[in-house]
Amino acid sequence: MKRYHFRLATVLRVRRAEEEAAKLELRAANVALREAVAARDLAAERYRALAAEGATTGSVADLHAQRLHAGLLAEQVAAAERLAMERTGTAVLAQARWSKAAKRVAVLERLDARRRQEHLAEEQRAEIAVVDDLVTARYASERADLDGADALEPVQ
Repeated sequence: MKRYHFRLATVLRVRRAEEEAAKLELRAANVALREAVAARDLAAERYRALAAEGATTGSVADLHAQRLHAGLLAEQVAAAERLAMERTGTAVLAQARWSKAAKRVAVLERLDARRRQEHLAEEQRAEIAVVDDLVTARYASERADLDGADALEPVQ
C-alpha cells in the first residue's frame, strides 16, 4: 500500500517554528513585564516609606532637600508605572501573536489527522476489496471445477 504523506507537512513545520518563536517572544515579554512590575512596586514602596517618615523639622535647606528627594522618588514611580504599562502592552501583543500562531498550527494538525484517517480508511477499503476479489476468484474457480466435473459425467 501507499505510504501516507501529508502534502502540507512543510507548511506545518514552518507554522510550528513560527509558533515556537511566538512562544519565546511571549515568554520574554512576560519576564520583562514581571521585572517592570517589580521595579514599579519597589519605587512605590520607597516613595511610601519616605512619606511615612514625614518631614523632619530642620533648616530650610533640609526641607528643600527632602522635597527634592520626594519629587525624584515620585518621578521614579511615574517612570516605572509608564514602563510597566508599556511592557503590559507588549505582553498583550505577544500573547495575541502566540495565540494566532497556535491556532494556525492547530488547524493544520487537525487537517493532517483527518487526512491520515482518510488514508487509513482507504487502505482498509482496498484490503477488503482484495480479499473479496480473492474469495470471489476462488469460488469461481471451485465452481468451474465442479461444473467441469459434472459435464464429464454421463447422463443417465
